[in-house]
Amino acid sequence: MSFDQSAFVHQAIKLVVPMRREFGHSIRVENMLSDPAYAQTVLELALSSNNERLRELALYMQRMLSGPRGGPSAPVDTPLQSEPITTETEESSSVDAERAALEAQKADKYRRGLR
Repeated sequence: MSFDQSAFVHQAIKLVVPMRREFGHSIRVENMLSDPAYAQTVLELALSSNNERLRELALYMQRMLSGPRGGPSAPVDTPLQSEPITTETEESSSVDAERAALEAQKADKYRRGLR
């Protein structure tokens, strides 16, 4: 899975109590991190809840699991933006230029700080 694990854990912890109250299930957050099928099963169960907040949280977490580009479980009505195809040399030159600009900003900040 390619997502921010700490943000996912933070959201998954919010699932524990409402899932225990409504469905009587004990949720294992560490299993949700290591087993995508388990996480998807838990989130599908949460989506069937009567609690609107629990459903919204489950939908948000499903989007986290599907990744920044939507993946296969993204809603159909969400358009995916296409990126222009760049060559490796273009990417490395843009990265080098950005790195040089950041270094210049850092040096300027250092010089301004000296008195």
